[in-house]
This record gives sequence, C-alpha cells and structure tokens, in this order.
Amino acid sequence: VRNATLEDMALAAEIMVTSFRTAFADFVSRSTLDACTNPDNCRGMLENIYREGKMHFLMGGEQGFICWQETVEGVQIVAIHSLPVSWGTGLGHAMLTQALEQIGDRPVFLWAFKENRRARRFYEKHGFRWDGTERVSEFDGALEVRYVRK
Repeated sequence: VRNATLEDMALAAEIMVTSFRTAFADFVSRSTLDACTNPDNCRGMLENIYREGKMHFLMGGEQGFICWQETVEGVQIVAIHSLPVSWGTGLGHAMLTQALEQIGDRPVFLWAFKENRRARRFYEKHGFRWDGTERVSEFDGALEVRYVRK
C-alpha cells in the first residue's frame, strides 16, 4: 500500500468501475450502475479530485484504492474499492489500516449502503459503529448509514 500519484487515477478508475458494478449490483439498478460507471468519466473525475489536492489517496498495488477527505465533522472515508478477486485477501484491511494510521487520532466517518452487509461487517471489524444516522442516496434512493470511529 502506497500513496497514489496522478498517474494512478486511470487504474483507480478501472478498479472503481469493476468494484462498483460487482459490489452494488444487488441494490442499485442496472441503469444507475451504467450511468455511474463510465470508465472515462470516472478517470476524469478522479484525476480532477486528485489535482484539487483536497482528497488523500492510497493505492493497494494494482488491486485497490482508498480515499478520504477532511470535513467539518472529521475525516470522511469517501471510497474504498478493490477488485473482486482481492476480496477476502486482506487488501482492504491493509488499505484501511494504513489510511487510519495517516489520519491519526481525528474522528473518522463513512457512509455505506444499508443493504451492503459485507461492507458493513468489514467496517465493524475495523472499529466503526453505525451511529443511527441514515440518508437517502443519490443512487436510486437506496438507504445509506453512517459509520463512525473515534
């Protein structure tokens, strides 16, 4: 796991598209998945975000990435994506652990789809707890829940 560069954003976009389509297929419609997973759009978006310098990125080799940003509420983990072949291998653990080391003692939160039980178990295993807050996602109105770690 290492700090990402601008050149990594093309790979990060490919990882994001594959991860998003696989992980969210059960609770996001096909039309929404198609609209949100255009590889060129994802690459452009990630490159722009990286250039702005407001978000921190770590790459998990060629298999995954994690990104987070400072907010008034604390540090928000915005995304953690990995290729399905790496699920269960410890890559997510390594990326999240290194991100949390870089974040330090500050409060951390993230949003997860309520129906994404696999992701929620992963976050709980790493000390995150659902604080009872829910919101309606821009993705088909699916419910998201906020997880916090202090």
